[in-house]
Order: sequence, then structure tokens, then C-alpha cells
Amino acid sequence: MSDRVNNLLSEMGGFLGGLPGVFSAAQWGGRAFKLPGPGGNRRKPKLLAFVSTETEADWVGVSFKLPPERAAWAIDKYAWLEPHSFRTLAPSGWVHAEITSKRQIGPLTRLLEESRALYPQVEEPPVVETERGGGLSGGAGGGGAVTRRIDQVMADALKDGWSPPPAEDDGFDD
Repeated sequence: MSDRVNNLLSEMGGFLGGLPGVFSAAQWGGRAFKLPGPGGNRRKPKLLAFVSTETEADWVGVSFKLPPERAAWAIDKYAWLEPHSFRTLAPSGWVHAEITSKRQIGPLTRLLEESRALYPQVEEPPVVETERGGGLSGGAGGGGAVTRRIDQVMADALKDGWSPPPAEDDGFDD
């Protein structure tokens, strides 16, 4: 992969990762940029954009959704933008861009900001870490609202000087 393509990938990843509420995961041979689903649920996220490149490709692919009329306008305006190749996605406004130069980044980022605006902002609860490194849920921010509340109570108790009692043999491991 060329340095230019690596630079384009880096710039797109940095931009998308900086949008409010966006997180990413390696998926489908590329990187999926997602937003939490209803109620801030990261287990059922909404796909915002998918960024990919082929090993031998001289471009970076970015797929994302716009309102259908706006997608049609953008496809007519930019030669590097086309309807998504999946027939079920294209009618709803999904488009695919093949980015080959830094000049395309400006218009693309404005379109991606429009795409982000299609999804409501979801306030995520703060992640609370305890001194044990991750709370009762086994990891930072895991579990549901009850687990997060327990983690918060435990963190507050630890801050106030409480320390857990020493472990005792409860007989369950026999």
C-alpha cells in the first residue's frame, strides 16, 4: 500500500473517530465506524461509515448514508462518488466514495458530517474505573445500567476509604 493511501486512511480514520459518539471496530476487512444504538447500547450499534482499501488498490473506499435526495445530488456533483453497490442500500441513500487524493477529503468530510447528523446524539453514561481496574463487570463500562450503578457505588466507597474484607473460604469451590 502506498504512503499516499496510508495517509488518506489515517486522515479518514482520524476525522471519523473524532465525530461525536463515534467508535470503530475492525470488521469486514476494513474499519466500521459506528454510533451507539438506542439507549447508548454499543451491542446494537448503528453503522455510520465503512472505510476500506484493497491491498493493491490506489484508493480508499468510504461507504456512508445520506438522505436519498442529497445522495443523488452528491453523486451528480462528484465523479468519485457513486450509489452503493448493494441494491438494497443504494435506494435508501447509501453511497460509496473512492478517494484517491487529498483534494477530495474536504468535500467528503462535509458529506460525512451530514451523515452523522442523521443520527441522534446519544449520551453515554460515564465509564467508572475502580482501583481493582475495571469494576464488578469484568471490564470498563461493561454490563448494563445496574452494573454501572454498582461500579459507581463501589468507586465512591473506595474513595471514602472503605476497603473490601479479606477473601474467606465460602465452601463453594469444594
